[in-house]
Amino acid sequence: MMKKLSFLYISILISVISIAQEYTVDYGNMFLQQYSRNYFNKISLKNDPVVDTLELPFFDDFSASYVYPDSTKWLDKYAFINNTYAINPMTYMTATLDAADEFGNIYTHLPSLSSAIADYLTSKPINLAVSPSDSVYFSFFYQAGGNGNKPEAGDSLVVQFKTPDLPWRSVWHVAGGNAMSEFKNVLIPITDTLLLVKGFQFRFLNYASISSNYEPSWISNCDHWNIDFVMLDTARTYKDTIANDVAFIKNFGSMLNGFEAVPWKHYKANHSGLINDTLTWVYRNTGPDIFAINRQIEIIDLYGNNSGFSMNDDNENIQAFETISYSRRIPYVFNSNSEDSARFLLKGYITTDDAAERFRYRWNDTIRYYQKFENYYAYDDGTAEKGYGISGQNTKYASLAYQFKPITNGRLYGVYIYFNKVLNEGNKKYFFLNVWEDNGGVPGDTIFQKLGVLPEYSDEINGFVYYPLDTVLNINDVFYIGWTKTTDDMLNCGFDIHNDASQHLFYNVDGTWQNSSIFGALMVRPVFEYEIKKQQSNVLVDNFVEFQIYPNPANEFINIESFSDNDIVQIYDFTGKLILSSKVKSQIDISALSSGMYVVKLNSNLANYKTQKLLIAR
Repeated sequence: MMKKLSFLYISILISVISIAQEYTVDYGNMFLQQYSRNYFNKISLKNDPVVDTLELPFFDDFSASYVYPDSTKWLDKYAFINNTYAINPMTYMTATLDAADEFGNIYTHLPSLSSAIADYLTSKPINLAVSPSDSVYFSFFYQAGGNGNKPEAGDSLVVQFKTPDLPWRSVWHVAGGNAMSEFKNVLIPITDTLLLVKGFQFRFLNYASISSNYEPSWISNCDHWNIDFVMLDTARTYKDTIANDVAFIKNFGSMLNGFEAVPWKHYKANHSGLINDTLTWVYRNTGPDIFAINRQIEIIDLYGNNSGFSMNDDNENIQAFETISYSRRIPYVFNSNSEDSARFLLKGYITTDDAAERFRYRWNDTIRYYQKFENYYAYDDGTAEKGYGISGQNTKYASLAYQFKPITNGRLYGVYIYFNKVLNEGNKKYFFLNVWEDNGGVPGDTIFQKLGVLPEYSDEINGFVYYPLDTVLNINDVFYIGWTKTTDDMLNCGFDIHNDASQHLFYNVDGTWQNSSIFGALMVRPVFEYEIKKQQSNVLVDNFVEFQIYPNPANEFINIESFSDNDIVQIYDFTGKLILSSKVKSQIDISALSSGMYVVKLNSNLANYKTQKLLIAR
């Protein structure tokens, strides 16, 4: 029996001559593999001689994390923090346990006929030296499968507790076998005095198994468990199953009609009809109270110095447990003095009030979307939830073609492709890289072909590999780019299930081109006008990212959250004079500074941080 396969489209012709079909399968996390190369070189994750003991309450909805769990709360980095695997998440980001390690590789020790432990998510030690009468509860929400792969009946999600004097012991588990489209709440009371001590820890772990299918190019990531809203605190009851908060559950999308990205030079030459001037806020009231919500948007030119855009919206009430999808016209056209490429940060906010009990949830009130203009066209959002390919008997020399129509005439240099990594590199098979002209809405004559090409895996954070054409093609109309296989194996290309470009995807097994029937976007991006030269850098994140300042406005102190405690905080007044310089730490004393507006810069060898403003109000 075939296991771990997500068949979104099935068209099987059973005969002695040919068995071939269009497939999507679950994928290995190449994003983690590439991101981790710099991350683990810069940040010590294991055998840290100093491990802080956290005080109650413990809470994490993963909204403040990026790729890996927050190192101020968690000890290991096996869980993948993302916003794509979960269906109807509690908040914007979730932690996913699966069959891939912290580097994105498929665990090689996992069996196919039984299950073994795969990922861990382990808390730092917590001071739980309280009385049983303090009513301590540990709670979380979980979802099996979601947009990922459904765990099998023999797979499971487990919670374990530990203290300095007691080894890890299991206190809760749930078996796989059923895919979930909603999250389920778990509430565990802690009354055993042996657990109510300083140094208490908890962890999640999952049992997973890999595919037993004979096709090596299909064996990839599987058995997904999504976790959200983890909380440990006193003064709780068995009825404490909700959080009285309003949170984003979805990010903004592209403001380009039909594309996630287009070349900046093409956009500047012709953006007529390209701008989608509407953005949508999607947020949820997780509690029983009615809140007055204010929505805000800020657009920032990250590569140039053009003025941005900001807007406050009117207040609107959100009812108890209501989910709102609110769309608003944004009168803004992207403009920058950046020459070859541009990037804009779309930052959305929802605000309610500043009640102390909601301070812990503050991170889920903000979303960030980066509108990119570089040297490629993209239908996909850059994250693969599945892998796509053609596989089966007699699919040797089958072809796949992706249709693009550039918005202006241009020069085609090559293509970015995101091939998923599978167990033991089972999809590393030679293919022909092709470019076709259009023939009435399907691929026509071949205008370029490159032989002897292999799937490769990137050294860069986004996981794409650049394949040059070796000759520049002048393109002035619809064209197709893709490949012809040389074996029956599937090449397993990354597939984004959140954007639909199926109308542009074609495959040819028997001499006739067929349009894809699978909802999604193949992660193939044609490159125009110039080739990006690789540059060596020790910077972990090369985009301009934001660090967190809170509270803001501030009074006596501020907290800074960034990638490293070695980052240097510099505070300037509005004349440009340096007023204060300090290492990042839990509290930075600003009591000596006068009320007013300041500029805060963060210097780091791990990231390029965006300058932010700080208001001191007394």
